[in-house]
Amino acid sequence: MRGLPDISTVELSRTRLKLRDDLLFVPQQYSGETFYHVEVKTAAEYYRIGYAEYVFVSLLNGRTSFAEALAVASQQLKDKALSQTQAMSVYSWLLDNGLGAFSDADTSASGASSAVRSTSEGTFWKKFNPLWMKISLGSPESVLRSLNPLAGWIFSGPATVAGLMLMAIAGLMLRSNWEQFSAATANVIARDNWLWLFAAWAGLKVFHELAHGLVCYRYGGTIRETGVIIAFLAPLAYVDASSSWSFRSRWHRIHTALAGVHAELLIASLAMIAWTQCESPVLRHLLQNTIMMASLSTLLFNLNPLMKFDGYYLLSDLLEIPNLASQANSAVLSLAQRFLFGHTGGTPAIAGRQRWLLLAYGTSAMVWRLLVSLSLLIMASVLFHGGGLALAAIGVCVWFGRPLLRSLSAVGRLWLQHPERLFRASLAGGTLLGLLLAAFYTLPSPVFTTAPGVVDFTHGEVIRPAAAGFVEAVYVLNGQNVNEGDLLVSLRNDDVQTQFNDLEKQRAQEELRLQTASGEHNSGALNVSQGNLESLLMQLAECRKQLEGLQIRATRSGQVLGRNLQSLNGTFATAGMELMTIGREQEKEFQMSLGQRDLSVAASLVGQPVRLRIGTHPAVTGTLVRVNPRASRVIPHPALAATNGGALAVSENHDGASSGTDDRLRLTEHRFTAIVKLPTEQADKFFCGERGTAALGLQQGSLGTHVWRSAHDWFAKQLAVVKSTQ
Repeated sequence: MRGLPDISTVELSRTRLKLRDDLLFVPQQYSGETFYHVEVKTAAEYYRIGYAEYVFVSLLNGRTSFAEALAVASQQLKDKALSQTQAMSVYSWLLDNGLGAFSDADTSASGASSAVRSTSEGTFWKKFNPLWMKISLGSPESVLRSLNPLAGWIFSGPATVAGLMLMAIAGLMLRSNWEQFSAATANVIARDNWLWLFAAWAGLKVFHELAHGLVCYRYGGTIRETGVIIAFLAPLAYVDASSSWSFRSRWHRIHTALAGVHAELLIASLAMIAWTQCESPVLRHLLQNTIMMASLSTLLFNLNPLMKFDGYYLLSDLLEIPNLASQANSAVLSLAQRFLFGHTGGTPAIAGRQRWLLLAYGTSAMVWRLLVSLSLLIMASVLFHGGGLALAAIGVCVWFGRPLLRSLSAVGRLWLQHPERLFRASLAGGTLLGLLLAAFYTLPSPVFTTAPGVVDFTHGEVIRPAAAGFVEAVYVLNGQNVNEGDLLVSLRNDDVQTQFNDLEKQRAQEELRLQTASGEHNSGALNVSQGNLESLLMQLAECRKQLEGLQIRATRSGQVLGRNLQSLNGTFATAGMELMTIGREQEKEFQMSLGQRDLSVAASLVGQPVRLRIGTHPAVTGTLVRVNPRASRVIPHPALAATNGGALAVSENHDGASSGTDDRLRLTEHRFTAIVKLPTEQADKFFCGERGTAALGLQQGSLGTHVWRSAHDWFAKQLAVVKSTQ
């Protein structure tokens, strides 16, 4: 198959270009200027061009040459007409995007193909990407036609206003119940709740996309298809509501873009109202999952304007900049070409007065997409181990391979045609890269040194049984205040009781023998009986101590801390097993874990205030009282282990015995412990076992050093995980 003509080898002034037969042009107004929405009806592709471009393009009917069309457009538009360079750019743009082709006569003269460019190659590459697959389920027009009389009224003007009022009421309810709601948030984001979160998220996205379809259908748009996008093995529903781009009313387009977010916030509001009236713990938990996913998730994800989701189209219409992403990319590319190659050509930006806005948006969007792509690739490699690495490698090739090949091809052509421009680009690019690297390794790191930690009693006493036994009764509850000597737990050990009774009988018999030997003046038997009696008394004392240990009492006054204490009834408690802790609410500390690099920073802050963020509470300031200079791989607190949702990576302990849960795991690296004393007047607001983070100030070293260390630590942790699973 012959390729498209090379514009540089064709005499454009004599060529005749014919537009596709399936193009539809719809006028739209932006900032008082007229633009035309271009729709390729059979391919579901959309573009926007300015009025001057439309006048020129509309003359390309296969019989009018380039020069004739440019002359006619110049007569009609006068000084607003396209220049010859701009017209060539539009000509090239039409050919590159398959919107037109040369007439047969021009094809024979130039040796180029008159066929419209096929998009099958790009479609193949998109379908081939295993990390982003689109599965079409057909057109939902019949479903939307059936649902519109039943649910379409939700998006009418009065219903929308009522929905906004309902959201305001739900927001007030959330504010009045914020402490209770935020206290339960930790359970929502817990690792064991991921399945429920995913179910809520998947269901909400169905309503989200259905809302887009209903509003688009309401304003006369067509929904060509619906389906599922498999993004990193996670299913996402979608509807093709792109026909809304041709709506003449800007507010109709904005309403269509915001319909999904509006539907999710409406569901979140109803769930919030139900949450305040519900008493069932299970139902409240499910409602809170729905609230979190329908509010926070959709606001952060769908309204992000840096990706082509709802927020992007909203921003494009609010700024009245059509094709915001493509124009921003063109502006950034034009600036890069001018800086590197001294090239001043290229397609001019339609909304040139917003040049700086386009440059800012284009740069931000490129950086964001790069970070998101790399993050998702890293996530795939971590979650799926070897298979994930293969998927990530394929994703890299699909996403970055073709642009890289095109760039190398362009560099090759530039080397043959304009080597001086390539030399300029090398010099300018090298200088810029050198300056960036110098700044990268000179500027101080803007990242704060943080350390994970957990709240605990300052002088808390851990209650452990001295002897093993079955729990007969637990006499206290979690949070109950006790005094010294109060009975906490009673255990039963029939073996110890039987041994004590046997020793009592042996003691009585030995005392009888001693009396008999003394009456008979048998010195030999008397000595033996005395020795046996002393041994029995020692055994009795030890056994009595074990029996008394089965009645566990408080050795200090304070508050009881223990999870599910009543569930201990009937269970077997081993000697030394942790049952509960007793401490004072006003005497609490924050035990934080430090890495080797953070030790010097923490040591310099001893005696100084340290800012803490614990759970969902407001930030609090404590005093760093001491740093333990001895490193250990022992987990400082079970709540900090990654297996329990904490921040510290752990691995199996193959060195020693595993008598308890803490013995089976150990840290993957040696870490230090530091103690931050919590303010007495605020200590009772925090619960023992609550996780938090301490801010120790800016990290030492440059930004480059921080990035290098972070990457090194990440790869080291991944290697440790792989080794621990082998």
